[in-house]
Amino acid sequence: MSNTPTGKLKKLRSLDFNNADVFLWIVKRKLKGTKAIYNALNVELEDKLSEKLKIIVKEKIDNCNHIKDYSHLSEDLDDDILTLSHKETDFPTIYSEIQKGSDNLKAEKLEDLSGTWAYIIEIKNNFQLMTFTKVPESWDMKKKKGILNLVFIGKKFKDLDDNSIFRIQRKIDFFCFEDILFILDKKKFETGLNFREGMKSSRDEVLNDFETFGIINDVNKLREKIGENMKYLRKISMIKNNGYYKNKDFMARLIQANKMEKWGLTIVNNRIVLTEENFNDILTVLNNDRLKSPITEETFDVHVKVPLGKD
Repeated sequence: MSNTPTGKLKKLRSLDFNNADVFLWIVKRKLKGTKAIYNALNVELEDKLSEKLKIIVKEKIDNCNHIKDYSHLSEDLDDDILTLSHKETDFPTIYSEIQKGSDNLKAEKLEDLSGTWAYIIEIKNNFQLMTFTKVPESWDMKKKKGILNLVFIGKKFKDLDDNSIFRIQRKIDFFCFEDILFILDKKKFETGLNFREGMKSSRDEVLNDFETFGIINDVNKLREKIGENMKYLRKISMIKNNGYYKNKDFMARLIQANKMEKWGLTIVNNRIVLTEENFNDILTVLNNDRLKSPITEETFDVHVKVPLGKD
């Protein structure tokens, strides 16, 4: 149980932060082709700020409730947390940078903070917990217009320099504990860890399979339709993950269902004929997302499905 996501969340909730050390890491990212290159800079913290960061992290952990496996297509999170092995993401690359410890450069001047992609709060004792927060696209270190940012020092207010404000949000996109990511904000997680590129790789792999297995009559046209659209990239990634199309009898059963249920797909020489009208239908049936209720005999196209016996 302790090695399952549920067990690790229980362990995470029981962590004692009282004597833990806190580190703040500034993460920067550059793209080399489609590959993301990350580096991390350490920022020194005063004790009072360290304690505040512990409180923020602890509050977020305490608010974690039900957990579900990460899915490219998933319903709104609400109070649910998505879990995923960190090995399926870019995070090990960032982790390896942080593990360099004192060998990493330190942020010593304001210019070092320019171009921040995300920041990580690391809490260490007899455990290691890291939180990841992607900074907003419009983020900078300038104070907001119409607001005077003041600090009370030496019996007087002082105006903070325009370029000297680094904002720590009371928001965390995901935790990394041991080898599991606990995702609180799916969209920010996917953006922060370059997940789109992984979905594009899934697209290419699946479309190559479609060509090899002879599933679609015009794979190039399908490739154009999917492109880099996130909605379709999610669907094609789920098709890859579930892999229904790889089953030996999949096409035979799809042809049979199409005829019996009058789905209207045109299939010639065991290949589905792609048209402008049936593009979404093809992605739906290839992921087994067209389901029929045994109660009402109605047929539904579903976006999220959970097998019986799973939460």
